[in-house]
Amino acid sequence: MTEYFLFGLFIIERLVLGLLFFTLDSDEVVIEIDPTIQYQTIAGWEATAQAGQTECDGFQNYKDELFDLAVGDLGINRLRLQVKSGAENQRDYWSDYQAEIIDHPMWRGVRYSTVNDNDNPLELNWDGFHFSELDEAVENVVLPIRGRVEANGERLFINLTYVAFTKQNLPGLEYHHKDPQEYAEFILAASLHLKEEYGLVPDAWEVILEPDNASEWDGELIGNAIIAAAERLETNGFEPTFVAPSNADMGSAIRYFDKMIKVPGAAQYLGEFSYHRYSGASAENLHAIAERGALHQIDTAMLEHIGGDYRELHEDLRDGSNVSWQQFTLGYCGEGDDGGAYFPVDTQDPENPRVQIGERTRFLRQYFKFIRRYAVRIEAQSSSKVFDPLAFINPDGSYVIIVLADSGGAFELRGLPGGKYGLKYTTSSEFDIDQPDMLLIDNQSIRLSIPEAGVLTVYGKKSGGRILPFAPETQVYLPAVGEHQEALEMTDPATTIQRTPLPTVSEVHHPSRLEAIKIQNSAGQRLPRRNVVSAGMVALIICAGLAAAFLVKSWRK
Repeated sequence: MTEYFLFGLFIIERLVLGLLFFTLDSDEVVIEIDPTIQYQTIAGWEATAQAGQTECDGFQNYKDELFDLAVGDLGINRLRLQVKSGAENQRDYWSDYQAEIIDHPMWRGVRYSTVNDNDNPLELNWDGFHFSELDEAVENVVLPIRGRVEANGERLFINLTYVAFTKQNLPGLEYHHKDPQEYAEFILAASLHLKEEYGLVPDAWEVILEPDNASEWDGELIGNAIIAAAERLETNGFEPTFVAPSNADMGSAIRYFDKMIKVPGAAQYLGEFSYHRYSGASAENLHAIAERGALHQIDTAMLEHIGGDYRELHEDLRDGSNVSWQQFTLGYCGEGDDGGAYFPVDTQDPENPRVQIGERTRFLRQYFKFIRRYAVRIEAQSSSKVFDPLAFINPDGSYVIIVLADSGGAFELRGLPGGKYGLKYTTSSEFDIDQPDMLLIDNQSIRLSIPEAGVLTVYGKKSGGRILPFAPETQVYLPAVGEHQEALEMTDPATTIQRTPLPTVSEVHHPSRLEAIKIQNSAGQRLPRRNVVSAGMVALIICAGLAAAFLVKSWRK
């Protein structure tokens, strides 16, 4: 009887170890993507058209390197082109400032004040407008950037942005653009100037930069300005899309938006609900912005935060459904790196300036460089809060998976289509680290790791593949002949290959914006822990029951 009892104990011990094995295995982190659930479409990665062109010594010596890095390495493809309200004036104060006829305090106090060109907003008097500062930005920054973007096979997105920080105006100076018709005249004048002088047509018109810095502006005025400007622009052959309200405070942006959207007709011209992150930044406000965008079918965009980093970008893309994002300027001179320029420039020796990549830019690059304009965000979920994924399909069909890691560790990635993939990560101690390329078959699970907290990017590579239709505005990559064979040769010959057919357009789920917000909020971007219930586990459970019965029976004997 003792032998039977000991044998039963041995069996139960083996079973407990087996169950422990399955339990440990079930805690493995899994990230899974689903291309049949799609969210926002990316409009571009923005920078303000400021590169120190008039303020920094040695600009001519560093501009080419700066622009090459901004476009070719970081991936900038959208520019904010600013035009100050003070361009409507009888005097060209900008040219006087550049000629040192007036000093900086004087320039600062007059640059947003206006002098009306005439008493009729429907009749342009060109002698009353001076766009010399705008021209300087176009010729020194916009045109060189446009050439580089086009060389990359893309088209530069130009966001013409009106700036009127009227709180800086010297006492007694006027400002008349609070009249929507006068504002519309100014916007038309600037747009016609760009078109006639440079052949540039804005892709969007940002109504006013940070209206909380101009006491004359509120949400209702923004809505009325949109209506007036849209009418003038359409009459002159433009197709206006507006970006607003662009408040410095996220909470104020919500309040301005709510008033703006009530103006009859304004919503039809509004392309992006824009905001900045200087104050009022909270998960609650971000969700409120996303929900309003979803309700009104308007995209969202965070378009300025000096010091903005990859965690903010990740949150804005995931929870805010952003289609565009900006830190601030392309580059600038000065000491230190406050996150105001993607590329700080050391000009202590103007003859030999040094263009440096910003500390925050190193991480932003993991997103910007690989997620391109018109990329569609798709579903990506993780079983762990430590690894937070975002997934995209580029217009060429390549997949990009971004994983924000709160610590080092490993995880399993599932759901990628077959093809060749690159792998790159950046952490606080390592920048731009490449790992060997991977050749995958459809839905092959892969195990990835990152040594410490940072960002890891998995991105599709092309090797002569062809593009097949996938869904509206989206395509899926099918590897060229031979790629799958190469992948199969790297796989265990005993493995059974099951190819998953590409989803058709009718099979792709495009949730409404509100539905998408609900999906994200309820899912929290996390999968439940894996529960491994296999035939082996079932057999173990049955054996455990038989062993227990055997023990009881032997004990009774």
